Amino acid sequence: MDVLKLRALEQSDVKPLQRLLMDSLSDLMRRERFEDADLLDEEVARLNTTIQDHFDDDFVQLYVVDQDGVIVGVGALLPPNDIISGHLEVERDAIELGSVYISPHMQRLGVGQFLLETMKREILARKQHVFYLDAGFPSAQAYWQKRLGAPSLILEHYWGPDASHMIWRVDIKKRT
Repeated sequence: MDVLKLRALEQSDVKPLQRLLMDSLSDLMRRERFEDADLLDEEVARLNTTIQDHFDDDFVQLYVVDQDGVIVGVGALLPPNDIISGHLEVERDAIELGSVYISPHMQRLGVGQFLLETMKREILARKQHVFYLDAGFPSAQAYWQKRLGAPSLILEHYWGPDASHMIWRVDIKKRT
């Protein structure tokens, strides 16, 4: 694999990033067998808001994983979302690692692991050592359980029968 770089989202990245998000979400919905078209539209709208917030809000930073000038992944550091803050008591100035998506053709090639490790270093550089992460899609839950261990909280049947939502509180210092 060619060298991966993590860098802040630039205005010129928006269109390629939106394509990556649409490809990733469409692939995810197909693999998860979700047939709710509204879910895709809602997630795309949420992510587009996060992209705009990156440029307008100092508390939202989007980072892209760049491989030879091509965006192959994305992740954000932002205030914890309503699901996290509504179900856990989060620390003041807490950080969520969210909006993590990897291009479908780059999955299972170490891009996600690279993104996680470099984002952890970014969190530590901000003089923080705790982050939150949540996941509702079963494949994402399985991935994060493998990488982060058992979730801090499982919200059973959150999305419907047998459709839980998982939240992690990760202390980086305890994991190194």
